[in-house]
Amino acid sequence: MKNVQTSLRSLSPKLYEYMIEKFDEKFHIQPYDLQINAVKEKNGFNIIVKYGERFDHQSEQFFSLESIEKRDESVMQFIQEAGEACKKVLIDDYFRMMTP
Repeated sequence: MKNVQTSLRSLSPKLYEYMIEKFDEKFHIQPYDLQINAVKEKNGFNIIVKYGERFDHQSEQFFSLESIEKRDESVMQFIQEAGEACKKVLIDDYFRMMTP
């Protein structure tokens, strides 16, 4: 079976809502600015956050089911790093659009 990217919202609605909440709370990044997908693995998920004007930038990391359930530090660190990268790309895209 191929590892197919699926919306995290359908694979793990609680984690999806948690991540969306944190992106909004910490970075003021709205759900329409992101695509959060996942590839289900044997013992966890490979989370892929896509962002940018055409969602051509991404941050990706594997998390075990246990670390997702506990929302341990690695999940928080990934949200922090992906949020900072996304915010930078969104600002760069905005200024590129506004430049005559």
